[in-house]
Amino acid sequence: MYETIGKMAVRFAYAYLCRRYKREIRIGAGVAAVTIAIGAFLATRNVREG
Repeated sequence: MYETIGKMAVRFAYAYLCRRYKREIRIGAGVAAVTIAIGAFLATRNVREG
């Protein structure tokens, strides 16, 4: 019984946070994607030495 109540509480909290902070989550995901893209670009570019 307590396990079911716990699962319901976690599901409710997750849904609430997704609704409440949808914009912030999207902005964070966008910033993370841009950061990963910039890191991949810098890691694969061909820089002359010397």
